[in-house]
Amino acid sequence: MLEVLSAEGLRALLADWQPLRGLNLAGGDYRGVDLSNARLEDVDARGAQFNGAMLTQSYWKDCRLDGANFSDSTADSLYMNACSLQGASFMNVRWNKTSWAQCHGEDLDLSGAQLQAFTLSECRVPRIRLAAAQLSKSQWSRCDLTGLDGQSAHFAKARLIDCQLDQARFGLASLQQCAFDESSLSGADFHAVQAEGASFYRCKGAAPMFVGAHLKGALFNASHFDSVDFSEAVLEMAILIDAQMPGARFDRALLRYADCTALLAPRASFVAADVTGMNAHAADFTQADWQQSNPQAIQPVDTERLAAEQWRPASLGKSR
Repeated sequence: MLEVLSAEGLRALLADWQPLRGLNLAGGDYRGVDLSNARLEDVDARGAQFNGAMLTQSYWKDCRLDGANFSDSTADSLYMNACSLQGASFMNVRWNKTSWAQCHGEDLDLSGAQLQAFTLSECRVPRIRLAAAQLSKSQWSRCDLTGLDGQSAHFAKARLIDCQLDQARFGLASLQQCAFDESSLSGADFHAVQAEGASFYRCKGAAPMFVGAHLKGALFNASHFDSVDFSEAVLEMAILIDAQMPGARFDRALLRYADCTALLAPRASFVAADVTGMNAHAADFTQADWQQSNPQAIQPVDTERLAAEQWRPASLGKSR
């Protein structure tokens, strides 16, 4: 078994500007080491300390970083590919232009991190912690983020596309101009988020919660939620076209001028909701509960348009 490399030994190797392969850094103390422009492949750095390290233009491939500590590190262009990150700590890092691809590991901690242009692709990182983190101009795609903790986080122009976000927690987060398109949101908690203009296009899941959320102008086109809860949410001018939300709760919600064209919500509850100017063209509210609400203020249905949309040509007999 290789001896654990000292910080001095690592600095000496880095000075040669050569790729570093197969090193044993497990449990080592490399706090404050300048790893800029380093290329590390198949390195064992489990439990290593990289607190405050400089990681600009560094590249990590097939590295074992379980339990490693990168807290307070800085980076401009950092790349990690197929690395194991179980329980690794990245608290309070300041990273710009970071890319992770096919990395994996549970319980990563990015609490308080400042992340700009952070790209994740096909990563499996359940229970990742982003509490109070700042994430901007970033795209995460096809990732398993089950149980993500994003409470009180600030996301701006972030796109989490086709991701597994079941049981994720975003309570009190700011999600400005963010997109969660085609993601799974079963049991996800978005209570009291500030998410004006956010997109949940073609999202799906059972029992996501948006209680008290600010969702003015948000997009829910073609989403499919069972038992979704929008109680006390602001959905003014939101778009719910072609969504399926049987049993949805909109109690005390503000739905002024929301577009609910062809919304399938036959058992929805609108108790004490404000639906002034709501477009309910071709919507299914057959068993909805409108107690203490104002359904008379919904836009009148365009019966001629509805008839034209539902028209089907009569079958023609066979010609003789």
